[in-house]
Amino acid sequence: MENESKQYHTIFLVHHLYYIPQFIPVAKELKRRNKEILFLLLGLDSPDKNQIAYSFCKENDFNPCFYDKNAPVFNCDFLINGAHAFPLIDINYKYTASIIHGIGTKAGYYTEEQNKHDIRFVEGEQRVKMIQELFPESKCQLFNVGFAKLDEAFSQDNAGKTEMLRSIELNPDKKTILYAPTFYPSSIENMPLNFPENFKDYNIIVKPHFFSFEKKKYNHQVKKFGEWQKFPNVYLAEADKFNLVPFMAVADIMLSDESSAIFEFAALNKPVILNQNVKYRLTYRIFKSKVKKRMDDSMNPFKAVAKTIHKYSELKQAISFELENPQNRENERKKISQQIVGTTDGQVSIRIVNILDNFSK
Repeated sequence: MENESKQYHTIFLVHHLYYIPQFIPVAKELKRRNKEILFLLLGLDSPDKNQIAYSFCKENDFNPCFYDKNAPVFNCDFLINGAHAFPLIDINYKYTASIIHGIGTKAGYYTEEQNKHDIRFVEGEQRVKMIQELFPESKCQLFNVGFAKLDEAFSQDNAGKTEMLRSIELNPDKKTILYAPTFYPSSIENMPLNFPENFKDYNIIVKPHFFSFEKKKYNHQVKKFGEWQKFPNVYLAEADKFNLVPFMAVADIMLSDESSAIFEFAALNKPVILNQNVKYRLTYRIFKSKVKKRMDDSMNPFKAVAKTIHKYSELKQAISFELENPQNRENERKKISQQIVGTTDGQVSIRIVNILDNFSK
């Protein structure tokens, strides 16, 4: 194959479809500088999701290829990894770099495994200090650059917002709610079937977590999405619309539950509603320790970015108030975003590629 004979500047290692958004701005900046890139897809999702990943990368000229352990070894200057685990596949590289697929709120972000990389791109000075304190002997070079995934959200203007809302058949004259629930523990089960009717004066973009579509045990969630989709004020972002960023860019407020996406949206300095009316499985209700083990209590102080509700009956008033008073939690959003997202200026990918260029000299 032609790919195998090339020396690539950067190979992006893609474990799952939902890792791709973190790489998009960096890949575009590398292409802008005429660097040879490759998106190496590990194909770990279901066949249809693997095909979505391949088609998206092909359409964006990201040069996708599925990994084949029996094929000749690829060569690159930089192997960029989005997973918490260090890659154990055959690739000839000069440097490995970590760009984690989500904001560093999970325990896997602070493990020795990440220090096997030569380079780590980190979101915020607080994160850098925590890693240095935990691993003072690490030789991994840390760079406080920010959160690359959000870059394109900062470039959206009003004309672009209007155009996108019209393209998904929503009304640009209405405020837009982005409902982005996680798969478990989730608020989906406790949201009524007539949820969109209760909010008919708003646009609603429903952007489920990847696993809601990927895992059969969550088929009941997909059925509920289908019912909501029947309402004229609803747009359902199905599996092929896997990138949350374009929807965050056009939304006026986010409604979520235990998703780290609340911190991404808050970094855009827009209001967030944290819906803690979630449904736990029976074993979690019986064994409370399982809930504690699954949930990261260390993130609780950061949830001050959002208005928290515990019942569906509280939702309408909360959304109305936050939209009418968007400055309500602005100080908390800015302070916490600086801590766990870092600099929010839409220039993160430029800083990352500048650093790669310096390593190439």
